[in-house]
Amino acid sequence: MIAPMRAAVAVVLAPLVLAAAFALPSMGCKRLAERAAEKAEEKAIEKGTGGQVSINGQKGTMTIVTDAGTMTMGETAKIPDDFPKAVPVYPGAKAKMALKSASAGKEVWSVSLETTDTKDQVVAYYKANMTGYTVASAMDMGTSTMTVYQSPKYDVTMMAAAESAGKTGITLNVASK
Repeated sequence: MIAPMRAAVAVVLAPLVLAAAFALPSMGCKRLAERAAEKAEEKAIEKGTGGQVSINGQKGTMTIVTDAGTMTMGETAKIPDDFPKAVPVYPGAKAKMALKSASAGKEVWSVSLETTDTKDQVVAYYKANMTGYTVASAMDMGTSTMTVYQSPKYDVTMMAAAESAGKTGITLNVASK
């Protein structure tokens, strides 16, 4: 009784084992090919920037580190620890890109965020929370708005734009004076 059951199980499992045996190497080869392409992209960017580059296609992330600063994009992007506390970050927004650089003794930060709130909600938030800043200029272009704020310490450009799928993109460019 056990022998016929083993034979039946073997007949059922044999095609699955063969399919797995052929699929696993091709999946591994596919990942190896993707990683080889990522390495080639990393080397090309490193050559152009003189920095160190790390790309992870599976996670959709990229980090570039040069003498001038650091940039992260994708799921690992986070607002730099030294981002000025005097510039509010929109509550609940998710970082998509972060950049920190310095040149001639001046620091510059640029962050791109994403929220499900509307462009008008974002603009109202910054209008109410940019305390200590004056508005140097503001433009509303319908689906996007750009406002330049100035303080004795920083120049801040805030851009908010309606994106697809009910999301709003926010870009904060901050330059120390």
